[in-house]
Amino acid sequence: MPLESKPVTPQLDGTQAARTFTRLQSLEQLPAKGRVEHTGYIQSVSYSAPNAAPLLTAVVVDRLGSGAPRRGTAPHVRLRFMGQKNVPGIKPGVKVRYAGMVAPVDQIPTIYNPRYVIVPVPRG
Repeated sequence: MPLESKPVTPQLDGTQAARTFTRLQSLEQLPAKGRVEHTGYIQSVSYSAPNAAPLLTAVVVDRLGSGAPRRGTAPHVRLRFMGQKNVPGIKPGVKVRYAGMVAPVDQIPTIYNPRYVIVPVPRG
């Protein structure tokens, strides 16, 4: 009986193993640590000071303009692009699908240098 050939690493979008990422429907499901994939909206973008090392930071939420819930703040994740003064397409209001390793940094869920894709939003 011949042995079945199994791929060593299943592919996700041709680049990462599918089993290593947790796909989130909402940031409410965000784990403290681990690999995640999520689609959300960029709420804000900030840049490093001119005399500091280049760093672009984007805050992502599930939906824009919904306001914070009565208790605390809306769940969010911080995307940090190290060594970048500008990242194409990353600006407030843009819908983005991203993936990377999340970890708490100063008690804020943070992903450094995530993979990302700008998601087109139909106008209507």
